[in-house]
Amino acid sequence: MKKIYLDVSMVMIGTNFTGVPRVVMELAKRLYNSGKFDINFVEYNQKNDAFRLLDTDGFIKFTETKTDKRNAIRTDKYIPFEEMEEGSIFFDCDTVWKTRVRRSFLYPILKKNGVKVVPFIHDIIGIDYPQFCENSDVMNFIDFIGASLLYADRIIVTTNTTKKAILAQGERMKMDLPDIAIVGLGGDFNRKTTNEENVKAKIKDIAAAGDYFLMVGTIEPRKNHKLLLETYQKHLRGKINLVMAGYSGQGMEDFFEKIANDPDCDKGLWHVDNASDDDINYLYKHAFAFVFPSYIEGYGLPLIEAFIREVPVIASDNDINREVAGERALFFEQDNSEDLAKIINELLSDEEKYKTLRESVKGYKPRTWDETGNNLIKEFEGIYGEKENCIC
Repeated sequence: MKKIYLDVSMVMIGTNFTGVPRVVMELAKRLYNSGKFDINFVEYNQKNDAFRLLDTDGFIKFTETKTDKRNAIRTDKYIPFEEMEEGSIFFDCDTVWKTRVRRSFLYPILKKNGVKVVPFIHDIIGIDYPQFCENSDVMNFIDFIGASLLYADRIIVTTNTTKKAILAQGERMKMDLPDIAIVGLGGDFNRKTTNEENVKAKIKDIAAAGDYFLMVGTIEPRKNHKLLLETYQKHLRGKINLVMAGYSGQGMEDFFEKIANDPDCDKGLWHVDNASDDDINYLYKHAFAFVFPSYIEGYGLPLIEAFIREVPVIASDNDINREVAGERALFFEQDNSEDLAKIINELLSDEEKYKTLRESVKGYKPRTWDETGNNLIKEFEGIYGEKENCIC
């Protein structure tokens, strides 16, 4: 049975299991449950300067329960970089550039010993949009991408938009790149069911206060919440409310000060943090529309999650949003609050147009994580020459 090593160092120390960690867990479960590979989950240990082998069954159980008993998953077995089995696959799908092992150091060692290197690149935001990243992350991400382009046997991405961005990067660097396969992410997160008894009173009060447009996600510069606030304050005050649900990111002090000083704060303008899944589901259920002004995304799962809940979507007009949302969303010009306000005003005044948009997401069925897992497995089988690789 062919062996796959998967570095889950960041999941093992993380506290937030959304975004990339959630993707890692979903992929890990599918690879393990397929029974087609010998899956080895590893975590870098600085003291031994080697990967610690994790208890496989224990890690899979952790992906289901997320109970914080990770020490029990760690074994006393270690594998030096040089001793990874020839012909095995080293699969990177976590935020590995944040670990202490630079891939420009690791990948050449693995390649020298006949290990096949397969990085799963969620996006290259750190290169194309460094203004939205911390400086240390940018430098480490450049190392990861450079090593991936030089040493990978195959690169896996989630969208054609990211594939094009990587090809453009390769062209700028005048490099011959490995095959790049597209494996789209699943979206069946079972988040439509809401226990309304658990919904906070504040959330119910917000929903009862009138129509509102909603944004869900960490409040940070890349997500462009400032455009929503500008649209509300300049064009939509008194016509529709605005609700932004998400944790506060770095560099947003001025933004929150503007909210606090607005006369509609906690009346027609709300920021909701520490929301539970039931709270978020309730906000989606009663939203007039979900508005997604983000400058750039790796995949845009918030769009998928809005569609699953059959909420009309309005998104900024960029390549990734167009690819993920397709014809189900309405698009506004990036950073144009007037254009966004015009669309919302039209939906408020034109009942038929709003009904058409809402009907476009009725019965939406996302790609499942089982489908994602099957497509990933086909890629690994293709690497081993057992099946043709697929673009899914």
